[in-house]
Amino acid sequence: MNLKDKITHSVLLVDDDKDIIELLRQNLEDLSFRVYSAENGQVALDFLAKNKVDCVVTDISMPVIDGAEFIKRLQARGDFTPFFIITGYLDYPREDLNQYKPRAIIFKPFDFEEAAILIKNHLMRLP
Repeated sequence: MNLKDKITHSVLLVDDDKDIIELLRQNLEDLSFRVYSAENGQVALDFLAKNKVDCVVTDISMPVIDGAEFIKRLQARGDFTPFFIITGYLDYPREDLNQYKPRAIIFKPFDFEEAAILIKNHLMRLP
């Protein structure tokens, strides 16, 4: 059995920090995810206009279009793909983040392996 036979879910990682993308990518691929990435919300919106994924993991603070605006625009066009928020801002108002109904909010710094398992566990509960 090759890796493509084991793929269980696809995920789009949206973050301007290439190190975060790469470390999370490695851990998700170890759990048989197909992983795509975008460096900001605009690139992610463009990607999702043409592609479907099982979930999105987005940072909040990014150039061009930040994570909150990205999710707002995505949902405004009727796309309610499950998503997770990553943020380094411990004082970011949770009600602002929770209004978009994320699966979870992951605060930096975080353990990449634990984050990947959290994402997989949430997705395993989807119909």
